[in-house]
Amino acid sequence: MLSVAALLVFQGATITVDFSKSLGPVNPFVHGNNLVAYQKNGYGDTSTFATNEGEGMWDPTKKQPVLGMVALAKQAGLTIARWPGGCATHLYDWKRSIGPIESRPDQLFGLPEYLATCRALGAEPLITVAEYFGSPQEAADLVEYLNAPNDGKHPWAAKRAADGHPGSWHVKWFEYGNESDHGPHRNNDDMGKVAPAYTADQYGALYIAYRKAMREVDPSIQLGAVVATGLQGLDGWPTKVATKIGSAMDYAIFHSYLPSVNDGTSANPNVIQNALAGEDQIQNYLDSFRAMVAKATGGPKAGSNSTPVAVTEFNGGFVQDKPVPFRHCLGNALVVADMIHVWMRPQNGIAFANFWEFPNEYWGMVRGNANRGETLVPRPQFYAVQLFAQHFGAELLQSKVACPSYDTKGDAAIGIEPHVGAGAKATDLESVFVTPAWQITPVKSVGQTTEKGVLRVDFKNPGDLNYYHAVVEAKVLPSTSYRVTGWVKTEGLPPSGNGACYQIGDSRGWLETHSAEITTTVNGTSGWKQVEAVYTTLVDTTKLQIVARRLAGTGPVTGTAWYKNVTVTRIIRKCLPAVPVLTVSASRNASKTKLFLIITNKDLKSEVLTELAIPGYKAGASQAWTLTGPSAEATNEIQPNSVGVRKLSVQNGILNLPPCSLTAVEVEVSAVRKR
Repeated sequence: MLSVAALLVFQGATITVDFSKSLGPVNPFVHGNNLVAYQKNGYGDTSTFATNEGEGMWDPTKKQPVLGMVALAKQAGLTIARWPGGCATHLYDWKRSIGPIESRPDQLFGLPEYLATCRALGAEPLITVAEYFGSPQEAADLVEYLNAPNDGKHPWAAKRAADGHPGSWHVKWFEYGNESDHGPHRNNDDMGKVAPAYTADQYGALYIAYRKAMREVDPSIQLGAVVATGLQGLDGWPTKVATKIGSAMDYAIFHSYLPSVNDGTSANPNVIQNALAGEDQIQNYLDSFRAMVAKATGGPKAGSNSTPVAVTEFNGGFVQDKPVPFRHCLGNALVVADMIHVWMRPQNGIAFANFWEFPNEYWGMVRGNANRGETLVPRPQFYAVQLFAQHFGAELLQSKVACPSYDTKGDAAIGIEPHVGAGAKATDLESVFVTPAWQITPVKSVGQTTEKGVLRVDFKNPGDLNYYHAVVEAKVLPSTSYRVTGWVKTEGLPPSGNGACYQIGDSRGWLETHSAEITTTVNGTSGWKQVEAVYTTLVDTTKLQIVARRLAGTGPVTGTAWYKNVTVTRIIRKCLPAVPVLTVSASRNASKTKLFLIITNKDLKSEVLTELAIPGYKAGASQAWTLTGPSAEATNEIQPNSVGVRKLSVQNGILNLPPCSLTAVEVEVSAVRKR
């Protein structure tokens, strides 16, 4: 065992594991993933690579999963596969994805093919049910197709048998919609006009109706509710949805994309180091999320009887390509590993978690089209998941870490809070300005006037007007969060569709920055209502722009809207404690003879000399594997083997963790006999 002096000299670390007490079983379903299957007239890429090949997961010629992809998925421990994808779900008509292949030439990777892929993977199916298309009855038909007996009494089960599977698929897991608060995005030829986004009450009522219809076919199914999109604030949609659904909620869903990096924010040279500070934020959010759901649903605050949580999408939210696509770099692999550390903790009540996503597309952890002879290339995030899947035990153990830490001022533009010293509580909000002057651009057939700071807009154009012609601006700080509130009143606006609202964004405009937030909308004839949104400025933002809006997309608009009392406040963020350079998860095998560790080293420049301590036990033969590369920004996009896993030496319980690495350790353990 190293002396204290040696630890200080080498900036070393000690990991102490209580091998004698199990914290509970390791949940294999934190190694879920997503298989996309877009649909014509739906969301996203509607090429045949998506609709017919599942982005490289399915071979439509051989009518079987791609064997190389199956092998890699098994190496990554893929245990539960979500389909047909994220926003592809909004308008997805599952009935177009079944039946004879010749009747669906643009949907060769349909429901039967997805289920066959799950069978080949040995994975549980997780099916996302469209919320902006279809009805409760069509969802009930889906359950009948999947699970009902083919006994002559269930016509959809007969269709399943005709598709080659007479017996039940026994699908248990469903979720109602995906990120449902932001609407269906686009048109579907079967729907006509684009539907507006649901309110929380509308979504909650529909969830209850869908669950009732589906459970009448099979009472054992579990339907998840979309409670939060990303690590959003819990006020508003999340609390309202959870309260509306109450005890009918089978499990609560949120998505984790932290950091949230858009094109303009990648200029920050510390983006990866800041991103690796997000683990505590995710844990804190999850604590608050579970407490809110427990209160809203009337369940216990913790324990096995509380509402389970599912993270049906998680990844580092890097949406950029320069200087490299950070979503595919070694640094993001460590971000993903940190999330898995959190998902495995028993107190978090995670039923399952699904990485977004497995094959190709924008986020895939494996790239390449084997159907066209391309080599399949695992990306760094694949190897991170693989280490957990292949080198971890059956029962979780308590571990403590003594290691160096680092401070960061954080970056509000990517959602990362400051982490300095012992941390500090958030301070009060700071007011920036109230009710500034409106800047108006004339627009045909629209009346725009102001009186005592109140903007009046008369919509006289019978067309589907996209209104954005009155704005106010204010000087703001970069990488800072602002809460914008304002009041809206309407008279004679269409009662459904897009109403009056505010848009908050960078003063350079949406076309240049693609950065903005929208408040809730006000429709029909309504008295003054307060609306708000939180917007985080970019790293180079100097001015904030608040726009009086009515978005096009839901048909003609007439009537009048008033806008007043715009208030902008700067949010002083909470400061969290300094970031430990090591994050550790520990486990043992069922026979209690082997210790397993997964260790994230967030020091991007230096090795960390680390000692393993197992009080009361003797360490025997040890092995270690480490995921590493030439830098945190390294990818496998040009050189496929730039980032990968190699063996690491362990001598007398001591190992030297490479900079920016993820390391798996296996140690033979025996109890020390007392004399």
